[in-house]
Amino acid sequence: MENSRLSPTCHQPKFRRPHPFIGILVVLFSAFMSAMSWANEKTPDITELSVEDLMEVTIETVSKFEQRVIEAPASVSIITNEEIKKYGYRNLADLLRGVRGFFVNYDRAYHYLGIRGFSRGGDYNTRFLLLIDGHRINETIYDTATIGNELPLDIDLIDRVEIIRGPGSSLYGTNAIFGIINIITRKGGDLKGFEASGEAGSLYTYKGRLSYGNKFEKGLEVLVSGSLYDSQGDQKLYYGEYDSPATNFGIAKDCDDEGYGSFFGKASFYDFTLQGAYHKRKKEVPTGSWGTVFNSQGNRIIDERAYLDLKYERELAYELKFKGRLYYDHYFYSGDYIFDFAAPGNPPLLATAKDRTYSEAVGGEMNLSKTLFKKHKLILGGEYRYAFRQDQAYSEIIPIFDDHRAGWNWALYLWGNFQSPGFHHLSSF
Repeated sequence: MENSRLSPTCHQPKFRRPHPFIGILVVLFSAFMSAMSWANEKTPDITELSVEDLMEVTIETVSKFEQRVIEAPASVSIITNEEIKKYGYRNLADLLRGVRGFFVNYDRAYHYLGIRGFSRGGDYNTRFLLLIDGHRINETIYDTATIGNELPLDIDLIDRVEIIRGPGSSLYGTNAIFGIINIITRKGGDLKGFEASGEAGSLYTYKGRLSYGNKFEKGLEVLVSGSLYDSQGDQKLYYGEYDSPATNFGIAKDCDDEGYGSFFGKASFYDFTLQGAYHKRKKEVPTGSWGTVFNSQGNRIIDERAYLDLKYERELAYELKFKGRLYYDHYFYSGDYIFDFAAPGNPPLLATAKDRTYSEAVGGEMNLSKTLFKKHKLILGGEYRYAFRQDQAYSEIIPIFDDHRAGWNWALYLWGNFQSPGFHHLSSF
């Protein structure tokens, strides 16, 4: 526990910012590398597809099987890599703002997703199921679906985003109440070598990414990528609720820093696909939330996310398809919050309250699927997940609580999809 009567103010120098000329060089170099890479790409433009071809577009529903868009029992939107480039989306939150029926709020700490007027305050997007290539991203303590810069994937690595609206937990998985967001990543063969990108913007914002991908003759396909981001954020933010001489007249000065580093890798060899990511993000919180000391640089959060996923897919005899996966998930959250514990009228007694969350989980899933008469689908499968670490701790001047536990869940499912002749009618059980 840190206990001090002196609190560092937000406008004290924290580190030397890179010269803007460096950012310009990064952008020029990355633009050249990206142009060389894009010149070799032959990505199909979905806007050029005919109506018949659009009806054949498939979506991957929570890694259970692929189905055509017109067969999905919900309203579906697909955002492609070309659209991401065209509109200049910076992260998944930006992308979802442009999706019909969705809206996003931001409180200078996290992004919150709503749909068609539903957005519960204080809810960390727990009513949306978020996946990357079918791997569940909602962690095992808060069930958070991260859509801002804390998402463990650079948006430049997205091939497409499949959005399935409406409740579907029994069909797609836990948390699929308002909808499912499945992110499909690019393949190594799409890059065909190195690819770099860089950004420089106002508020001393810099971002760089270096990726390599390729598909080799013997069937091995790899993609590795690393990204770095740093931003000073808004140097002066005004909040009317704190407009008094004691709180700097409501101005939070240089309290909006954000930075992250991430790594993503994927390798495929015949029927096996190994995928993993590591992401760590730091963010200062300038809003004086939870009654913390306003205009203090000590209020900050850290989010760390990592996972490994090994998937095996194979077509067996009698048109049976087998799919199995093993995975490991890691999640860490740290919040440091400056409070004044002094009684009214006494000198300040400042201390750092520490909020910590740590979870680790392993699990697996396997299923058999079969298509009958080219229309009907049957799936039999099961899943098991064991969260062997679910720790939460909070302390102020003294420890308030320190909780350690573990949890597990399992499921067996039989799923049927039947299409009536002449109609696109679906039923399931």
